[in-house]
Parts: sequence; structure tokens; C-alpha cells
Amino acid sequence: MTHTRHIVVVGAGQSAAQFIEAARGAGHVGRLTLIGDELPLPYQRPPLSKEYLAGARSADWLSYREPHFYSRHDVATHLGRRVAAIDRARQQVQLDDGTAVEYDALCLATGTRVRRLPETVVAAGDVHYLRTIADADVLRAQLPSARRVVIVGGGFIGLEVAAVLSRLGHEVVVLEVAPRLLPRVAAPELSAFLYRQHAAHGVRIVCGASVVSIQRQRHPDKSDALLVKTANGDDWPADMVIAGIGILPNEELAAAAKLVCDDGIVVDETACTSDPNIVAAGDCTRHPNDIVGRALRLETVHNAVEQAKVAAQTLCGRVSRYAQTPWVWSDQFGFRLHVVGQIDGYDSHVIRGDPDHGKFAVCYFRQGRFIALHAVNRPAEFAAARRLLNARAELTPEQAADTDFNLAGAAQPARRLEFARPWPTRKRSAAILAERPS
Repeated sequence: MTHTRHIVVVGAGQSAAQFIEAARGAGHVGRLTLIGDELPLPYQRPPLSKEYLAGARSADWLSYREPHFYSRHDVATHLGRRVAAIDRARQQVQLDDGTAVEYDALCLATGTRVRRLPETVVAAGDVHYLRTIADADVLRAQLPSARRVVIVGGGFIGLEVAAVLSRLGHEVVVLEVAPRLLPRVAAPELSAFLYRQHAAHGVRIVCGASVVSIQRQRHPDKSDALLVKTANGDDWPADMVIAGIGILPNEELAAAAKLVCDDGIVVDETACTSDPNIVAAGDCTRHPNDIVGRALRLETVHNAVEQAKVAAQTLCGRVSRYAQTPWVWSDQFGFRLHVVGQIDGYDSHVIRGDPDHGKFAVCYFRQGRFIALHAVNRPAEFAAARRLLNARAELTPEQAADTDFNLAGAAQPARRLEFARPWPTRKRSAAILAERPS
């Protein structure tokens, strides 16, 4: 019976916790086992670079669900254990301590890991990364002795960390290799706004700065310091270096089990992998999206939560398809930036409001079609844009540019546009996910 099978969840992040809740909610009464390589139960990662790093929140506050949630849902846990291999023929996972755990169905919620600087640039231990609560704890412990902090990477994580540390009184320099901040995911006006906000709070941002080496130096007083060198010959002394240069999907376990992977574990719209007994959810997956019209790998809380719900429905024998407009947020210096949609490939954009006043939105278009919005301190416009994009509704650049035009009114009700279905039916999806030859 579908509802009495033993389901094993590999990965102990937000997607895993949401999958457990959704599976029980869908009527699964069989065994549930959660396996994670970190010791804590699933917790929220976004606050690590914000409230938790600043010391404003405790580790208990980070928990995605209270500890009794897992006992109430009768979940067996193997924490601090890594899955070394998946044996699909025997339907079991092998843990790093030699334990074999059998499954009837498997959910892979393996998440991502940080991209690291090459060993030719930095020696191990001289750079900090921020992905786990353990990483954040190390940073918090060492920050009191670090007056000068250099952050390599001007993405959202780098900028959020810079905002926190500058408020804590540190001298912060951000080195970004691109000619401006967030060139792939933001219009120039938004990049300029972020630059000005950080500069106003004492953060020095240097664009076009490619780091070529990070060296440890011994001072005459026997104290240690780091020297960050860039390709243009600049030297940046630091007491601490933090790198935020992107993340990579944890797909190796799936690939070794000969599941189809392509910059993520490939799944269909029901979160099913190329093995009908295995689903995957969260940052580790690449999935088709009807609304955007192509396959995506998303690194957002929204994706982790919503795709996990669909994955649980699939293993419980219910038909549910995942297709929602991606969205994410970032908090810096008291302002909130909402991002909804996918801006890559945009050919025009429109500014609503005045960036100098700290409340504005950027609407992005591709061939006249509304595809994304960035909103700074405009939550109502973010919500309206999300409804418009989910409904694939019409919004013209002229309407977007008119600050008197009510986005919320246009989104309720939103007129749906008809597009040719860009993704195959469930039957053809199975063909697309056909396994690679072994």
C-alpha cells in the first residue's frame, strides 16, 4: 500500500522537514526516516547571514520545526550521518558508519554546498564560508578579534554579511569580480542603489576586483594577518576573509546511483526523478516550470518548501504538479528587497518610484512580456507582481512606468494569457527522464 511504505528522507534541511509534514498530511502512516549530515534538526538558513550572525537570534529560534514535531510524526532520525551510497537494486542507503537503511521510497533533499576559492588562491583555513550553523558559530566566535574584514563576492550573501558586520563596527571591504553588483540578476539602477546604501554605512565595495591570492603574514609583534591580492595589483589587509561566491548542488550521490543529473538532480513537474521510487526536492533539483517556460534550479526557501509538498503528494499516490513563479528576499540596512520572476534574458526594464527615496520597483520585460520585478520596500507591489506572473497576465511597459497605475488592481483578477505548453505531458516527461546508459 502506498500509505504504509517506509519512506527515507536524505538531507535534513527545510525541504526535508516540509516533506515530512506534507507526507503525514497526505495520509502516509508508514515509517519515516530522516538522515542528515549535520547534528541539528532542520533549521532555517536565511537568518544565518542576518539575525543569527548579528547575535539577535538564538540557535533554537532557527529551528524549522520544534523537536517534538518529529516525535509527534513518529520520525526516526540519523543525524550527523552522511549517506555514502544509494543501492537502487536493493532499495537501501548506505551510511558512512556502515549502517544500511532499507527503503520503499526515497526523497532526496540533499541541498547545496558553498563554492570554494581555488587552492591556488588560498590555503585551507584562511577563508571563512557561510552555509551552516556551524559556519556561523565559528564566525561569531572570531569576529570580536577581527577589526578588518574582507568579503570576496558581492552577491546577496556577501552583501547581507557586509551589512551585518558594518553595523557591528567592523571595517568591511567587498571585492566583486564583476563590473557592478549583481549584473546577472539586477538592473543597473538597482546595482547603483545597493552600492550607495553600503557606501553610506561605511562599506567599501570594489568592483572589477579579481582575487588572485590570499596570504597569511606574520607581523613583528607575532600577530597574524591576511593580505588579499587582486589582479590589478591592489593589496587589502584583513583580520578575517569571508567568501560568498555561489553554491553548488549536492547531486553526486544521485549521479553515482545513475539518476539523471544536469546541474542538479533532474525531476519532472511531480518531483519524480528517473527512478519512480525516488523523488527529489529543494535546492538540489532541476525541474521544469510551465510559468517561466524552461527548466530551473532554484536556491530559495519558497522552492524548497513548495516542491517538497509536491514530492510528498507524489509518493503518497496523489497527482500534484509544481509550477510557481520563483521569489526570494534579502534584508540589508533596514530595507527589504523582494525578487519575483526570472530576469535573465530581459531586454527592457522600467523603474517605478524613486530609488533615491528608498522605495521603488524595477519591472523587467522580454519582447514586451512582463517577466520579473524587484521591489525595494514595496511589499504590496511585490505581492501584486507575483499574482500577475503566476497568472501569466498582461502588463505593458507603459502601465508599469505609470506610478498611478495600480498593479494590485491589475492582478485581481488577472487576465491569463494563452501560451503553447512548453513542457511535455506526464507520459513524455518519463521519456525525457530516461536514464543514461550505464
